[in-house]
Amino acid sequence: MHQGEQRDGAVTSLQALDVDDLGRGTALLGCGGGGQVDHMLHALRTALGAAAVPVVPLDGALGSVVAVGLIGSTTVLEEKTPSGRELPDALAAVERWTGRRADAVVAAQIGGVTGPAAALTAVAAGLPLVDADLVGRATPRIDQLSLFVDPVPVTAAAVTSSGLRIVVDAPDPSDLETVWREAVSHSGGWAAFAIGPVDAGTLADRAVLGSVNRALRAGRAAAGARDVGALAAAVGGRLVAHGRVLDVQRGGDAVAFVHGSMALQDLGSGAVVRVEAGSEWVHCLVDDGEPVAATPSCIVVVDARSLRPVATDRARVGDELAVLVLPGAPWWWADPRRTERVSPRAFGIDADPVPEVAA
Repeated sequence: MHQGEQRDGAVTSLQALDVDDLGRGTALLGCGGGGQVDHMLHALRTALGAAAVPVVPLDGALGSVVAVGLIGSTTVLEEKTPSGRELPDALAAVERWTGRRADAVVAAQIGGVTGPAAALTAVAAGLPLVDADLVGRATPRIDQLSLFVDPVPVTAAAVTSSGLRIVVDAPDPSDLETVWREAVSHSGGWAAFAIGPVDAGTLADRAVLGSVNRALRAGRAAAGARDVGALAAAVGGRLVAHGRVLDVQRGGDAVAFVHGSMALQDLGSGAVVRVEAGSEWVHCLVDDGEPVAATPSCIVVVDARSLRPVATDRARVGDELAVLVLPGAPWWWADPRRTERVSPRAFGIDADPVPEVAA
């Protein structure tokens, strides 16, 4: 299995034969959200061809970095796939507006479709991909990116699927969220975005480091797993439950856009496990309501047979699923203000974070 050019155990370039591993890893780190990765993986594999995109650390060798991602409905994104120009056009828009060129591209979030989308943007722009992101998983809102935990003025551009370009000079990240959500809802349902350029030194203190390599390692490990226990061990997580789905509930939520829950009964212990969801799986409780995991830890639900991650909107009564918990990015645990930004309450769930337990 190809693992890209490596230095000190870390992948330093991404080639077409690495794309499947990246996709498996980013799908796991999507935590039930972030969108389906398959179409973006195909586009990335085709764009790479026989070439490679450098994967570089976030350090002083870089001058400025642009974060890229996707905003809006992932369901619409699956039905109305990108043309391939939206992300490079968003990158070009912030470069024109600020008069600064980007030296590298970083994923706004590694989880879900944005991970491979950032790599695709780097290929299209002829830039390296930074081995970092601004979440370490998937989140539903722009203002939850690590870049914005402490206020920082930014320039950002969004390009919708219909070609509308929106550039915002934003002193407050909630302005990005408000303006872009409103525009996207009336212009195709989703958009590509670019934020920056941001000085690499500023970003280094506000980013989750090593994200691309984590996704690649998780994807390679998952490829060799044959059951849910082996999968949990391979990706450095713990298996919370494996059983049949008893109940699924879904509704709307003003904070996380969707809100639901799923209950399953563990086949071994008989315990009933409930997983609460916003746009992602965010809180897990066992039997009498004892919390066993919550964001910023990564709660991942997988099909017990295929071991493929299951999105929050695709779990069904009778499905045989497993609930895994992977460690969250240490960056979020380092400061209570950071933890609060991605705690269950930030997803519309009235619960406290749950300290992580070793696998």
